Amino acid sequence: MAAPEEFAKFLERYLAEVPGGDEGDREMRRRIKVPFMDTTDDDVRRDAIADEEIDGWLSYVGWNLWEPIANRSTEGESGLIPRQEYETIAFVQQWATYPALFRELTGILGVDGIIALGATSRREVSTQLNPTRNWAAAICPLLGRGIGVSLGLEKPGDRRADVETLVQFARRLQHGTWGGGCGFVSGRGFSQAVLEDDVVGGFLVDETRLDDPEQRQAFLKFNATTELFGFLMSYDCRAALSDSGPYPVPGGGFMLVRDHQLREPAWPWAHLADGLPYSITEALVFRPTEPIDVKINDISTTFTTPRDYLKHLSGVAVYARDTWDTPMSELRRLDADEMAAITDKASAATIDLYKDIAKKDRDQKIRDGVLVYTTTMIMPYARVAGVWDRWVADGFYELHELTEAAWPTLAGGKAAEVLGPVFLLGQGFPPVSDAVPA
Repeated sequence: MAAPEEFAKFLERYLAEVPGGDEGDREMRRRIKVPFMDTTDDDVRRDAIADEEIDGWLSYVGWNLWEPIANRSTEGESGLIPRQEYETIAFVQQWATYPALFRELTGILGVDGIIALGATSRREVSTQLNPTRNWAAAICPLLGRGIGVSLGLEKPGDRRADVETLVQFARRLQHGTWGGGCGFVSGRGFSQAVLEDDVVGGFLVDETRLDDPEQRQAFLKFNATTELFGFLMSYDCRAALSDSGPYPVPGGGFMLVRDHQLREPAWPWAHLADGLPYSITEALVFRPTEPIDVKINDISTTFTTPRDYLKHLSGVAVYARDTWDTPMSELRRLDADEMAAITDKASAATIDLYKDIAKKDRDQKIRDGVLVYTTTMIMPYARVAGVWDRWVADGFYELHELTEAAWPTLAGGKAAEVLGPVFLLGQGFPPVSDAVPA
């Protein structure tokens, strides 16, 4: 992979063999003997799953992870935040700690309670209980397993029970979201139309048309400003951003529903978002004059062909959720004046946040990033179960000895070198059995 032409092969096709998109999903299904990426009422309730089921699932998620990474390969590393360092370290910390925590959550809520958590995204917005969290619940810690193996800190056969726990926890969430079939958006034609019809219909009733150029420009500024602020608040990752859809619009066109998390009280720097709501939700209505192909992947990112889809934006309905536990019934519709006020506050807060991050040393930035990544993939579930505050008091943020062992290598300049094979060569998900599925 050292030569550019060799590297390009692995960006163009998974393992230089399997394409992206729907064609890639079909090819992975052809290769995998046991399609455990699909869920049923029966198999999500089993605690014991076979090696070939786990390995089939791991084989699919290797391709599934590569797909968005290849699409986002042009994204550069931040000059402000050491993102690759904190991501890799956080993956290891998640692998070291999440399985036991997921077992605790399952003991509290029961299997049906975990499935119900997955169903939340069908009725609610801005909760962070969404398909991306379903995806990340297992994939992120399992990447930590792959990194640990690649660093020689563990062997693929170690802690099989923890792999089993992660896979089933994620599958139960997925089953709650979709009710069966493929748990991954990549196996559903890259459509994330998860919200039920009456929720979408309510947003359509509230639509404000953007016929006035000044009104349109004001909304686009609001959208861009809150997106940037949410992105930076979550330390240069997409944890605070989420799209779902596309939802068909009567008479032609489609809707995207977009969440931007702005004021997460769990972050030590949350005070910089004072005066902003916890999150905002935008129902974006498009009535294009030309065909647009819309794809939304498992990390809730929208890709369209042609790319400039926002020029077809026809109308919007915008809402605020004031706190993380604000009921859906109290979702608050925003008018133009409040959107303008949020735009101004978020713009000023972004400058303050840049200054706050810039004054920190590299080690602290990595620790802050690890805090975000390890928190955001599990806290939404723990809050519902009522255990989050206790977990924090009991030492949730203490680094595990496995993480401490990986830290010098990953923080010392080797993170990018580790991530290449993990993301592009499928080495992030070694099988639990001796044989890889054909």
